[in-house]
Amino acid sequence: MNDTIRSIATIMSDLDGILLFPHINMDGDALGSATALCLALRSLGKKAYIMISEPVPKNLDFLECGCTTDDDTVLEDVQLSLMLDCSGYNRIPGREQAWERGRIKGCIDHHATKSKDIRFDFSRIEPKSAATAEIVYRLIKDLGAEISLDIANAIFAAITTDTGNFQHTNTTSRSHEIVGHLYKVEGFNSKAISSLIYDRKSKEAMQLESHVLSNLSFYADGRVAVGKVTQKLLADCGCTMDEADGIVQRIMSIEGVEAGCLFKETKDNVRTSLRGRTYANVEGVAKEFGGGGHMLASGCTFDVPVDEAEQMILPLLVRAVERS
Repeated sequence: MNDTIRSIATIMSDLDGILLFPHINMDGDALGSATALCLALRSLGKKAYIMISEPVPKNLDFLECGCTTDDDTVLEDVQLSLMLDCSGYNRIPGREQAWERGRIKGCIDHHATKSKDIRFDFSRIEPKSAATAEIVYRLIKDLGAEISLDIANAIFAAITTDTGNFQHTNTTSRSHEIVGHLYKVEGFNSKAISSLIYDRKSKEAMQLESHVLSNLSFYADGRVAVGKVTQKLLADCGCTMDEADGIVQRIMSIEGVEAGCLFKETKDNVRTSLRGRTYANVEGVAKEFGGGGHMLASGCTFDVPVDEAEQMILPLLVRAVERS
């Protein structure tokens, strides 16, 4: 059952002591949605925190707003544990103990794939929403909280990143309508937020991106492009993995590429970002390896070396671009 936003607002209005859980490898929507809701709940006098287990990405540091913590005992009584932009234990590794502290469990997400390893007391899943922040914006309104400048910044960051600056096909009239309302908030400046997200790359990050793009592998007559960010490459460039954000979008800017794949080798596994341009269903590819997302933007994780992961996923990517 998909609960209404109004019913979720009613439930949350009666609760205090709330932990919010964005997915691992936080992106603009995951952290932006969590920050916006956390600030709204605090404005209503509630105790709320965003539970994380990794550093906030450098290009999203302005979203922290004093909300994040890795201390799972920060609240004596956790009345609600709420997942945002995700719906399964595999998306909150290292935070399971904190999650279980919540007497009530909830989920707000815009991904169609809902995990079956958690029983939620309530959930709102909207696959047609461009970003989870679109749901959170309406929830904040139903909670009766004011859209402050920090909340507006977080909502905008979430929507602009998940829509690719409003260029992805998931962008809808509602995406623009919500952002249009943000311009009414005193001090809101979309250009300033966009610059914080996109215009703060270090020289080392630019070198990393250049190396990846210069060493892409192409398949299926150039319709599939594959790049790799290895631990060695990060060390050679003096970068951290969060500085690889945005490279997959650069891959998709290459003429003729229908499906893009970027492997990110961590110390524990290989994370894979997948993108489709117009028709390649990369969500279907990701699901074959336990991942998910959207038709044109998905991801999955491999517990094998990066070269082996490439050989495993490549046939499915080629098949996806041949289904025209």
